[in-house]
Amino acid sequence: MYTTSYYTKLLREGKISRRDFINKTVVVGASLPVAMSLTNQIAMADSPNKGGRFRQAITGGSTGDNLDPALIMDMYMANVSFGQLRNNLTEIGSDGNLIGELAESWDVSDDAMTWTFKLLKGVEFHNGKTLDAEDVVASINHHRGEDSKSAANSIVESIKDIRTDGKDVVIFELSGGSADFPYLLSDFHLSICPAKDGSIDWQSGVGTGGYVLESFEPGISTETRRNPNYWKEGRAHFDEIETLFMADVVARTSALQSGAIDAMTRVDLKTAHLLERNPELNVIQTTGNQHQTLPMLTNVTPFDNNDLRLAVKYAIDREQWLKIIANGYGAIANDHPIGPANTYYDAEIEQRTYDPDKSKFHLKKAGYDSVDLQLHTADAAFEGATDGGILLKESAA
Repeated sequence: MYTTSYYTKLLREGKISRRDFINKTVVVGASLPVAMSLTNQIAMADSPNKGGRFRQAITGGSTGDNLDPALIMDMYMANVSFGQLRNNLTEIGSDGNLIGELAESWDVSDDAMTWTFKLLKGVEFHNGKTLDAEDVVASINHHRGEDSKSAANSIVESIKDIRTDGKDVVIFELSGGSADFPYLLSDFHLSICPAKDGSIDWQSGVGTGGYVLESFEPGISTETRRNPNYWKEGRAHFDEIETLFMADVVARTSALQSGAIDAMTRVDLKTAHLLERNPELNVIQTTGNQHQTLPMLTNVTPFDNNDLRLAVKYAIDREQWLKIIANGYGAIANDHPIGPANTYYDAEIEQRTYDPDKSKFHLKKAGYDSVDLQLHTADAAFEGATDGGILLKESAA
């Protein structure tokens, strides 16, 4: 029989409702007043407290990292730049809907080619400079142009012109209509930095975010402190944040268990269930937009043949991947990056399944009786990628 402490853990993790918690704890022996008191205590305990030092160990760092938002390639710098130091014009809320961040509001022309963004007034950068439209123009232009090395260059290539209309209004002229343009501006590369000498000051790490940069050692650690003038209410609760780069999952797990850190990313899915047994730890699973992929270069033989690609897709046993590789932590994808957390997710699309007969059919249609394919994989891509490669080899055979 489950205990009150078990249901308390579920309530803390948001896996059962308050009503279900009360009903279930009463069934296992708690009185109604005690059950209701517990829910109130949990709610109070889970309310954010100001102060303290938060220590996190995450992956995706490199000694080649820098503070240029255009060159963010992985999780570590996205967390530091996008999560702590800077803000965007728009953001995707926790419910998956688009909301304004530095933009107070926006309007669009009937043809969706002209977008006008009105900025929040009174927002300050860490150095005391007041945010204005010139900062936004310079920050977006940082990613534009044929010579741009920005990972967001393709996102902003539809921008034909940007101009200001006073200090608080920015106007974007697009080369074609785009109903998704405000969504694109929430991309983690497109954070706003202070304008400087016709470009932006990204070297200092100055932004409008909840935390101010104290130190930055690429591939090692980053120290930040709370921005005392942060303009967002109910955010930036810690006094300080220490962000450590730890590539090795064993090292991250050991640090967490010993109390050397407070949180870690990319838990080893093979041992996640063991961490869940520790009453001092919370293993939190969220439905996000991260997806694991096996890319095929469609401009390279033999992957330039769609039937060959379909043969590979039908040779993947997705149920086994979810059970063995992901240990049940996740959901089966369907050869596109639009998952359940995405606004545009369509559950009615027929799920592609493991089907050796269809795989053989498309292989033959592609002109092959059999084919030898090389799969290059490493756990740097995602935890379990190497084991997944072995599983794919077996199911394809």
